[in-house]
Amino acid sequence: MFTTRSTIAITSSTPGITVTLENTGIFLGIIVSVFIIAGGAVQIISKMNKISSSITQIEEAMKEHARNAEKIRQLERTLDLHIQDYVNRKDVIQMLLGQLDQKITHKFKRLLFYTRDVQRFLQKDSSFVIREYEENTEQE
Repeated sequence: MFTTRSTIAITSSTPGITVTLENTGIFLGIIVSVFIIAGGAVQIISKMNKISSSITQIEEAMKEHARNAEKIRQLERTLDLHIQDYVNRKDVIQMLLGQLDQKITHKFKRLLFYTRDVQRFLQKDSSFVIREYEENTEQE
């Protein structure tokens, strides 16, 4: 089997490097491989930068959610205070209305007793006739 080697002739009298096509092919292969490896490294580095950027964005979003959660807790506390204030005011108003109802009932009973006393007095000393009134719920 014969192998052919290509040689480039150099006309120099000093000893030097002999450059062959095989050496040039190997050299070009090494250079292309280095560029491919460099391209892969650039892609890996860019993907790592994207991942790092995404992680930073996620951290910022988590911090924002934590701030919002704290605001929600404060609003809930404020709402609870307002609800308790409403319940307290409602209870006070109900107590006041109950007292007012008791006073009105008491005054009405006293007025009824005074009216009966006047009716009895008028019946004894004169011919005063007491009329009985019926309450009609129907409209006339």
